[in-house]
Amino acid sequence: MMSRTLFLIAAVMCSCAHAFAPSASNILSSSTALSMGLFDSFTKAFTNEEYGPPPDAVKATARHILVPTLEDANEILGKVAGGETTFAGLASQYSTCPSKSRGGSLGSFSPGTMVKEFDEVVFAPDTKVGEIMGPVQTQFGYHLIVVDKRTGGGDWY
Repeated sequence: MMSRTLFLIAAVMCSCAHAFAPSASNILSSSTALSMGLFDSFTKAFTNEEYGPPPDAVKATARHILVPTLEDANEILGKVAGGETTFAGLASQYSTCPSKSRGGSLGSFSPGTMVKEFDEVVFAPDTKVGEIMGPVQTQFGYHLIVVDKRTGGGDWY
């Protein structure tokens, strides 16, 4: 009886052994998975998927003074150059835009939010942050524009 029990145990062990022994197909799939994991790491490194969020969209923060005539715009430019008051003070005093209550601040906006002529100045690569640009004529009148900040868009800011 003992020999019969040992025989049954040996038979069960032999029949289960193939489940744990590596076959040619198991070896092939595991080495492929290993090599794909290596290449996946390189792919992820170059696509930058795991290293941070995408860059912010292009935006600008700007202030302006809107006046009806070119003469008014040039007069205000003269006052700024003379150092009589701040840009915000002049916006509060002379601007015809509702933003005058905020010193001419328009907040932050993306390209296409403002009229074309305005956007072309604000988002132009040669427009420097902090400098007064203009007068810029639009359908609303003449603008003196100060770009306070730009984000996104790469190195050209």
